[in-house]
Amino acid sequence: MDRRAFVASSVGLAAAGAAFAAEQPSLRSRLLGVWSLTDAVTITENVIAPWSGRQTPISGILIYLDSGWMSVQIAGAKPGTISRVDFGKLSTTDRFVWLKEYYAYYGMFEIDELASVVTHRLTDSLFPYEKDAILKRRFELQE
Repeated sequence: MDRRAFVASSVGLAAAGAAFAAEQPSLRSRLLGVWSLTDAVTITENVIAPWSGRQTPISGILIYLDSGWMSVQIAGAKPGTISRVDFGKLSTTDRFVWLKEYYAYYGMFEIDELASVVTHRLTDSLFPYEKDAILKRRFELQE
């Protein structure tokens, strides 16, 4: 299965010194909140490529709650604007053009502090074959 690595941005406090490093909060506590997605890539057998082959900009959010729940929402570039009424009139094929630019899942998460890995235990996903999947992502927080 492909691994997707997400790079998120944040605004944080900057501090220096060994004393701060020793007192720094856990990765889990630092990860909690809503993150704006700034980039996403697909990694397959050490090959890094644009997320799902897209050459267009993406946007999205990642949400990590203290309760252990998480959610990922990613939106690709839309082919334009369309009203609800007009969208309802589209053929199945034309609707797919719009809907293929979106990806989402939710579930529980755990953090491996030593390995800097977050495990997403999916409850459900836009893709039915990902229901109950376990996805591991290496991450790095830059503050």
